[in-house]
Amino acid sequence: MLKGLGAGAAAAFLTLAVPAAAQDAPAQAQTPPTIDRATGETMVKGMFAQVDANHDGVADAAEQAAVLDAVKAQGAPEQALASIRRIFAEGTGPDGKLTLASFTKARMTAFDKADANHDGKLDPAEQAAAAAAQPK
Repeated sequence: MLKGLGAGAAAAFLTLAVPAAAQDAPAQAQTPPTIDRATGETMVKGMFAQVDANHDGVADAAEQAAVLDAVKAQGAPEQALASIRRIFAEGTGPDGKLTLASFTKARMTAFDKADANHDGKLDPAEQAAAAAAQPK
């Protein structure tokens, strides 16, 4: 579970999903890369594949709980776990299921909202602004 989630994908997930917890952490020396929309969508789909352990196209409650348990085991604070729960809830479709399509739609809506200048890219400043705007 969650293996292969590289630094870039993890950074994007944190930017788009759980940035509030990162705001309290010490600043990292490395500036995050600019992420274009196509790359963002590819990363979101890869993240969903990490959650959907049995690859049936639905991230069920057990798979979501396994992700939360894995993140918690890595020492994530409750604030980060709450943010992950929030994105799982935001990605749930009208049928009550967290599918690849509903998850991707929700995450790309968040991407578009964070893209303040509407150039199809999230630059480091936009990523920081999105992180600052997340509920704490």
